[in-house]
Amino acid sequence: MTEMGGVALQRFAGFVRNVMVGRNGLSAEVLRELVAKAGGDDPRSHLATGNLTFSASPELLELIRAGIETSLESVLGRREEVFIRSVASLASAVRSDPFAEMMADDVYERCVSFVPDEPRASLSLPMQTPRGDVVLFDWRAGGVLSITRLISGRPGQPGRFLESALGLRVTTRNWNTIERIVRLEV
Repeated sequence: MTEMGGVALQRFAGFVRNVMVGRNGLSAEVLRELVAKAGGDDPRSHLATGNLTFSASPELLELIRAGIETSLESVLGRREEVFIRSVASLASAVRSDPFAEMMADDVYERCVSFVPDEPRASLSLPMQTPRGDVVLFDWRAGGVLSITRLISGRPGQPGRFLESALGLRVTTRNWNTIERIVRLEV
């Protein structure tokens, strides 16, 4: 935790839905500028899929999120959600090794899908697709954890499955991405 003007700042990670850095005028530099303009301090971009980290006062997160989304819309020409989670909560989830009991030879990917809220009552876990290519199995760090399998040469898509089940827009990341961000930020 750092301080700015006597205010305690925490590190947060933002996950932008449905973008690829380098397309539609969105470079890593532009993304960092949008975060800074919205009020995030020391913004960093990670990998190429709209992953970012920044420092902020927790009380300002909603304003920062809204500012990033509004600025993104002006760059992209469409509205996309930003899902913000504390780096501390992500680090705690990584330390808990949530995939340990789900690993098997047929697991293709370990994923987390971030949701706007945790509508636990409307989602009974575990659940899987009819094809068995996605298994949603737990809530951690403000997201739904899942594994995917290759069926007929195609991996499952947990984001689509979860959006259909919840009627909400989500964004999904490979768990390796979360582990990497935690390593860089903690």
